[in-house]
Amino acid sequence: MSGLLKSNLAVATGTAMSRITGLVRVAVLGAVLGAPSALADAYDLANGTPNMIYELLVGGILSSSLVPLFTRLHEERDREGTSAVVTVMLIVIAVVTAAAVLAAPLVFRLYSLLTSAEVDAGQYRAVGTLLTRIFLVQIFFYGLNALATALLNSRNRFFAAAWVPALANVVTIGSLFLVAGAAGHSHPTLADVLDNSRLRWVLGGGATIGIVVMAVALLPSLAAARVRLRFKPDFRHPAVKRLRSLSGWALGFVVANQVAIVVVRNLLRGGSGSVFSYSRAYLWFVLPHGLLAVSIATTFLPDMTRSITRKDKEQMIRQSALGVRLIALVTMPAAFGLFVLRRPIIGAAFEHGGVTPADALETSRALAGFALGLAGFSVYLFVIRVFYAHQDARSPFMINLVENAINIALAVVLADRFGVLGLGAAFAAAYVVSALWSLQVLSYKVPGYPLRHTFAGLYRMFLAAAIMAQAVWLVARLVGGNTGIDALLRIGVGTATGIVVYLCVLLAMRAPEVGELRSRLGR
Repeated sequence: MSGLLKSNLAVATGTAMSRITGLVRVAVLGAVLGAPSALADAYDLANGTPNMIYELLVGGILSSSLVPLFTRLHEERDREGTSAVVTVMLIVIAVVTAAAVLAAPLVFRLYSLLTSAEVDAGQYRAVGTLLTRIFLVQIFFYGLNALATALLNSRNRFFAAAWVPALANVVTIGSLFLVAGAAGHSHPTLADVLDNSRLRWVLGGGATIGIVVMAVALLPSLAAARVRLRFKPDFRHPAVKRLRSLSGWALGFVVANQVAIVVVRNLLRGGSGSVFSYSRAYLWFVLPHGLLAVSIATTFLPDMTRSITRKDKEQMIRQSALGVRLIALVTMPAAFGLFVLRRPIIGAAFEHGGVTPADALETSRALAGFALGLAGFSVYLFVIRVFYAHQDARSPFMINLVENAINIALAVVLADRFGVLGLGAAFAAAYVVSALWSLQVLSYKVPGYPLRHTFAGLYRMFLAAAIMAQAVWLVARLVGGNTGIDALLRIGVGTATGIVVYLCVLLAMRAPEVGELRSRLGR
């Protein structure tokens, strides 16, 4: 087996385990809290705040810059620079974490300005604030995980970083089974959380310990990779300055994302169960992205950075163009498949316990909106990485600004009429438009980039996926159902049909991407 295939399989299987355990976590959470419910919404929103704040103040800078920067420092054998960057970022992350914990009431209030008329807004925000204060400790460990992951990826070590998120989910799942005992009964309410400190700590502490385990589990892998670091709080080191030079635009990038998140979260009007439905649909949306696109992008980025460092322009162009087409090759059929099979997917995953057919239908409507934006979302994020590999943070900021403006405008227009379906569709449309535009900008920034060839490939994949979707729809109507074993049967037969039809159509059109994928994985 080739080294590249091993790397892709390591990332893909690890991501698959992370996503699968994530789905189990959400299913268990729904069963324990009686989702959809006001407490499920408060928990989901509070548990999402560490990610939001982390991305806003730290994560965007790290994700945009660290792998290219650590790859360059590794190529230059600059251990002092690596130590300085890691030390400075850990200090910054610790300060951000402490400030966020102190500001917990303001943080949760920002994401819950609008609430459902069906819930006591004061009680909802009080519970959310209590849980948020516990969850925000996760920020430091998210940062530690990001630093360790970037160090490992820059050395072409992908296995551990891909697998450790599953550990966090397993720990959280285990803690959720303690909720009924802590509450004294099943399906606790907002009032129970306010009155029962043990219940608060079980809900908040379980997920937080999971993130701690996720971060700490990477430390043995760093030792095995012979990553030697020392405490070097040198804020003026050239490597730190290089990171800081990208951070302004990267911060702006993330601020735009957070504005969109604030708008969407408030349009969902927490407390009615819509936040939980939206989040469950998003979890299924990012499953194929993580499984298919992230594994390709993760293994491409260090190679692209090395080509840029060595000034091998032709190789970098080949790698970036191939990466775009391979990501589209695997995510385009996944997008259409999610759209067609959305109802049995949600039914099989969540329609049990207290989740009614109406609840499942609402979640599937959100997934319908998200689904058709999958390929655009994945291609967009890959192209953004190409810009960052060139140390160009301005172009991603400008493109992302437009993407979020489109998302917000469409969300405001569509939310009242279509609910979660409209919010998902707004998200999808914004990313499809921005993905196409980002490719156009890339062709301007990198003369010689084969834009016409790339668009021709995307068209072939879109056509093949559309034909595939028709076949899957026809077959799915005849087999299985939307819940339980029947749903799994419908999904299995539909997926098998889709794969065969998609590949046959691409081969009939003599699409070169199929051979390129086989060739790359065989290297």
